Amino acid sequence: MPKQYTTPRLAGAPGTLAMPARLARTRLVWLLMRLVEHERMSRWAARGRLSALTPLIGRGELAILGGLSARMRIDAATFAPWSAQAYPVLTGTHEIAVQQALVRSLRDGDHVWDVGANIGSLALVAARIVGPAGRVLAIEPDARCVAALRRNAALNDLPQIEVLEAAAARDSGSAELVVVRDRLWTRLATVGGHEQQERRVTVPTVALDDVDAPPPRLVKIDVEGAELDVIAGMARLLREARPLVICEMHGRNAEFCDAMAAMGYVVGNLDDSDPVREAGPNVHALCMPSPG
Repeated sequence: MPKQYTTPRLAGAPGTLAMPARLARTRLVWLLMRLVEHERMSRWAARGRLSALTPLIGRGELAILGGLSARMRIDAATFAPWSAQAYPVLTGTHEIAVQQALVRSLRDGDHVWDVGANIGSLALVAARIVGPAGRVLAIEPDARCVAALRRNAALNDLPQIEVLEAAAARDSGSAELVVVRDRLWTRLATVGGHEQQERRVTVPTVALDDVDAPPPRLVKIDVEGAELDVIAGMARLLREARPLVICEMHGRNAEFCDAMAAMGYVVGNLDDSDPVREAGPNVHALCMPSPG
């Protein structure tokens, strides 16, 4: 039978959804996102038209309203309500198929590596599932997202979330990162540019085979097109530890499936019934070690 999940009460968190100020701020942000579609709000933010709302929605904390991360807190100052994924993050519905796969796959005390963790929405879910005895290693190269990750972990009293500020890659070293205004699409320059590019910076890179940590039960990968390099940099981990792998595709589905098959993995589609190699460019793949 699939694992049943109940939402635990967090250590240090209030028994109600949120204190009045936090809940009022959250509802205001939620209402703003309901009334204004994100592309229009993004244009407003780029022109400074949302700055007048900063005292109301850009300070303190927000409360995630539902889903597996219900009642958890996120830092309002590092949350961009105009981001393409802001609404599902705030409502707890972000990548729900991935969240459910975490529930089915993880147990108390497990280790998880979240590669391309952004502000930590899935890291929070994983940390809640694996509990204080588990560990979530969040690997993220963007400095602003790293700050948000650390703040969000602290707000929820989750010391089991550890942050590695680096880009997962084929080799450990350094590389150029394309920093995109909506951090959702920040990527390594080897993948290509982006129309919302703000700047390019040099960041450290790490091959997952070089990470000095106990092997994970599960690795989640979302690296905006660099997934084949990440897989190449974790060949030993895949051969020896045989973790489950959840990876978002970015148009290189067939190559990814071939690479995982060569490592002895079976690739399934988390989002639909179509084979991953024939599915859309942003499908989520669940990769399991072949029983043979």
